[in-house]
Amino acid sequence: MTSGSILQLSGACSRYHCRVLRRLDKVVGGFDRRVWLLLLAMLVFRFGQGLYFPFSTIYFHNVLGIPLSLVGVGLGSLAVASVISGLISGPLADRLGRKPPMLLALGGSAATFSLFAVVDGFAGFLAVSVAAGLLGSAMFDAARNAMVADVTPPGMRSRAYGLVRVGGNVGWALGPMTAGLVSAAAGGSGAVYRALFVGTAVLAALVMLALALKVRESMPAPGTADEKRQVSGLREALSDTRLLALLGAGVLLYYVFTQDWQTLPIYASNFVGVLDGRIGLFLGANGLMVILFQLPVSYLIDRTSKIGALLAGAGLFAASSATLLFTDSFLGILVAFAGFFTLAEMILEVAGPALAASLAPVRLRGTYLALFGACFGASYGASPIVAGMLLEARLPDVIWTIQLVAAALAAIGLVTLAGLRKAQSASSK
Repeated sequence: MTSGSILQLSGACSRYHCRVLRRLDKVVGGFDRRVWLLLLAMLVFRFGQGLYFPFSTIYFHNVLGIPLSLVGVGLGSLAVASVISGLISGPLADRLGRKPPMLLALGGSAATFSLFAVVDGFAGFLAVSVAAGLLGSAMFDAARNAMVADVTPPGMRSRAYGLVRVGGNVGWALGPMTAGLVSAAAGGSGAVYRALFVGTAVLAALVMLALALKVRESMPAPGTADEKRQVSGLREALSDTRLLALLGAGVLLYYVFTQDWQTLPIYASNFVGVLDGRIGLFLGANGLMVILFQLPVSYLIDRTSKIGALLAGAGLFAASSATLLFTDSFLGILVAFAGFFTLAEMILEVAGPALAASLAPVRLRGTYLALFGACFGASYGASPIVAGMLLEARLPDVIWTIQLVAAALAAIGLVTLAGLRKAQSASSK
């Protein structure tokens, strides 16, 4: 698909269909071809990840017998490694281009998911988790987000990020449901889980080959001498107080995000008694909600303040945590996760990178976006460990209470960022 208007691509149409197409064109028309290719890549890649992540904790704990606290340590190590990966991949994307880190990350994902299928204890799980963090999604997402920002005007970036996320969440909608149905049909045996992990590896390898052949590099050519200099780009980014405020809020919001994705499957299974098939249902419902509402939400975010949107996201994360705190049923989990949580996730995942890209100088765009992406890894390093210990202590209510506090602190950080931007704007006049 090439860039251009949907109306141009559609040709003649009836009055009703033209009206529908005009509305659709306002939301998704005019994007660069690479945005659409990344959408397809995300669909396949996230489908593969959807076969693995929702049931990985159940497999490593219930099948291999690794204690939940040690599963949390492994996931935390993966997260710490992904933060290191982000610190490396951002400057790498600004020096070598966006495409090399994407291909390296997809190749690394294919290798590590294959290895997850053959580990037989905590030591192997820990080693592969570190490798997956260094050469995995963090690197891919940082370079992918930079490419989207490169080829999309600022006023359309939230929609572009939203469009790519729709592709990813089509995969998320199908992946967990497929894994849940396969696992339920096979009685949740270890061999089935391992086969799902190998399937994830194969799909990552296929995406790597497709992007290597079809996607052109997008990194802007350096212009002025100032733009060409590459000295201490990471240090320069970390001296930007606006970025630091965004990173602080991002870590707290992603704490809730990452903790729920890792905690709710095992919480639903071991505390509420939800069967694997129904776990796949509420996880898949998350993807379906994104498919239906991500583009309208992204369109609204493009027309309003990104900081205001993230504040609304913090409120929705708080509502999700409060629902889990006061209910302990499948319906409560469905409302909290497929409802409040999913709306908050849709806002965070498009407004966050769009805001980070708007703060960045062009020559440091990859670095800024990688640092924002590292918020996910930093949160992922803490949230599974906390959740694992609290679940083993049979204190799930403490998990949701901590999440409420994190959402409130994130809101304070976002208000601080708004003040810093206003002060900078006033000083530049």
